[in-house]
Amino acid sequence: PRPRSVGRIPESPVRRHLNHRDRLVVASLETDDGLRCVDIVHRPDGFYFWDEWRRDPEDPSGWHSAGRHSASQFETKEDAQHDADRVVEWLKIG
Repeated sequence: PRPRSVGRIPESPVRRHLNHRDRLVVASLETDDGLRCVDIVHRPDGFYFWDEWRRDPEDPSGWHSAGRHSASQFETKEDAQHDADRVVEWLKIG
C-alpha cells in the first residue's frame, strides 16, 4: 500500500483521543487505502511510543495490532515518529 503523503495529522484537541489505558494518541499516520496505520502515543508517565495497526476490509470489527511497536520509549513525539519512519517500511515510501 502507498501512504498518503505520509498523512501526518497535526496535533489538535479535535484529533486527540484517549485509548483504553489513558494513553493519548497525538498523531496517526495512515496509508491511502486506510488499511494500515501507525499511532504515536503519549503515555501518562510523559514518554512516547508508536504502534502499527491494520484493518481488514472483510472484518467489520475495526483495527488490529500489526504486531510492530517501538522497542524503546522516547522523550518527544518527534523522536517516536522518527523511529517509526525508520522501522515501518510503508512510511519510507514517499
